[in-house]
Formats: sequence, structure tokens, C-alpha cells
Amino acid sequence: PVLLENIGEELDPSLEPLLLRSTFKQGGVMCIKLGENVLEYSPEFRFYITTKLTNPHYLPEVATKVTLINFMITPEGLEDQLLGIVVRKEQPELEAERQQLIVQSADNKRQLKSIEERILETLSNSQGNILEDEGAIKVLDDAKVVSDDIQAKQKVAEATEAKIEESRKGYKPVAAHSAILFFVIADMANIDPMYQYSLTWFVNLFVASIDGSTKSKQLDKRLRYLTDHFTYAIYCNVCRSLFEKDKLLFAFLLCCALLKSRGQLDQAELMFFLTGGVGLDNTRQNPDPSWINSRMWDELCRMAELPGFKSAGLLEAFEQNPSRWRYVYDSKTPYSEDLSAAWAAEMSDFQRMTLIRVI
Repeated sequence: PVLLENIGEELDPSLEPLLLRSTFKQGGVMCIKLGENVLEYSPEFRFYITTKLTNPHYLPEVATKVTLINFMITPEGLEDQLLGIVVRKEQPELEAERQQLIVQSADNKRQLKSIEERILETLSNSQGNILEDEGAIKVLDDAKVVSDDIQAKQKVAEATEAKIEESRKGYKPVAAHSAILFFVIADMANIDPMYQYSLTWFVNLFVASIDGSTKSKQLDKRLRYLTDHFTYAIYCNVCRSLFEKDKLLFAFLLCCALLKSRGQLDQAELMFFLTGGVGLDNTRQNPDPSWINSRMWDELCRMAELPGFKSAGLLEAFEQNPSRWRYVYDSKTPYSEDLSAAWAAEMSDFQRMTLIRVI
């Protein structure tokens, strides 16, 4: 096998014979021509190509010559990997027992399969009435004893594994939280291709946080200490590699991802905050064109249709008395102004930020 690493979106033309497997026989030997050289070709030859591009786009003619496999880690896969790491560090005996059970379970299944094959072989080779074949009967009896023993062990192993899994679930929140952080920093490459961080670096930082965070015998406190420590460590380490103009954006993306994971941020509200919504014909009349321009009014109407704002009656309050909002519009620090209204007390910080963005 041969491995070619870190390719781009275009392949070198000299690889064409390999990708097409343009082989021929010369003197009774399988050969392939690479450039001006004719080389012997083995049927067992394997050629692997990898790329570090997060979202590569290969032309159709390339895709027909190779088998494309996406090895990008999934949120579920990363969460399970981080869960194994944190349990191995926090409760090493628990994780060791789990690994031993996995090996034992695989061995039990292998033995059961071997027994099934022996039984099938005995039945296929038996001639005449099998009840009169003492050798076949002995093989079947031995197989049954071993099979019953293995199945009993397997039940015990499954019960033990269920208990271990229940204990591991206690650490699942920190694993899920950490997996979210990884995919936030992975998306930073969309802002600047220079912002790329390896999974190995991320896992090493995660392990360092496990070792460096405050210990506690109470699981909920321990998880809080670890979560806070790792989140701050990620923020500080990533910010060191960012341009100043992108640090606030990174903090915003981090907060949005964590709020979404906790169910505290609606996707529709986030998309409206970023885009202002889809512009359609607005039939409602602008209550005060002297300071409310058409863009602001259209976005206010679209924002009022979002579930989090619709129930509050925000648009009706705005239409009835637009002048009371003028001070927010004129303020140099609108985020610090008091929105003294009954519905304002029920707004989340993100909804308040969205309202100020529109005004």
C-alpha cells in the first residue's frame, strides 16, 4: 500500500495510469507505465490519497476514478471519543473494565460462531440417521454445553456493561459540550483558511483541562468546573491565533452554538439576526417615516412574525407610539438603554440584541 497525503482539489496528471489501472502484460508479467518508465504491477497494490481540506470539491471525472470516503469526524463520534477520554481519566478502573468487557464480548461471539460452524459441518458430513451417529451426537452435546456457558457469560457481561454505561452517562454533558466547541473552531476556517485546528491539539487541550481543573467529589460540581475550565482554555488558545477583528465574532459563534445546544436560542431568530429575513412586500404603513426608514420598518415587521416576538405584541406597541423608541435610535450606546415595557422583561438577551440591531 502507498499513501499520498495533503493533496488539493486537483490531482497530478502523472497519477492517471494508476487511477485508471492502465495495466498490460509484458513478457508474461503485469506492468504499468508511469511517465517513461515501465514498472511491474502487483494485483495487491493499493493506493490511498488523503486531503486536509474540510470541504473539497472534486470534478466528476476525478470521482469516477477513485472511491471517495469522508473521514471527517461526526458530532456523535467525537462526543463518544471525548466521553471515553474523560471517564478514563476520572474513573480509570471503570473504563478499563468496559474495555475488557468489549474484548470478552467479541471473544464470546467469535466462539458462538465457531460452534455454529462445527454444528453445520457435523450435520452436513453425517450420513444416514444422525441419531445413530454417536460421534455427531457427542459433538452436538459438547457444542450445547459450551454454547449455554457462553450465553450465560454473555448475559452477565451485558448486565455489567449496562451498569458501566449508566455510570458513564454522568460524564456525557461535558463530552457533548466539548464536542460543540470543536465544531465551532472547525468552522473558523470559513472565515479565514488560516484558522485551522487539529483534532489532536483539541484532545490534548481537553486532557490538560481534565488534569488542571478544580477537583470535586460531587459529580455536578466537577462537571461544572471542567466545562468552565475547558471553555475558557479553548477561548484563550484560539484567540491567540485570531486577528483582532475576528475575536468578537469567534466569541459570538461560541455563545450561539452553546445556547442552541441548551435549547435557549431559536434557529429562526439567529438566521434573522444574521440576514434580516427575506424581503417581501410589506403592506403595513410606516408609522413615522421621519426617522424610520423603509429597511428598518420592513425588518421590524418581519421580526414581529417570529414566534418569540409575535406573542409579545411588539409591532403593535411600536405602531401606537413610535416616538418612545426614538431615544434608542439616537443613542450612541443603544444596548445600555432601558426598554421599560412589560414585554421587554420577558425577552432574552439575544432577542433584545436582535431588536436593537433592527432599530
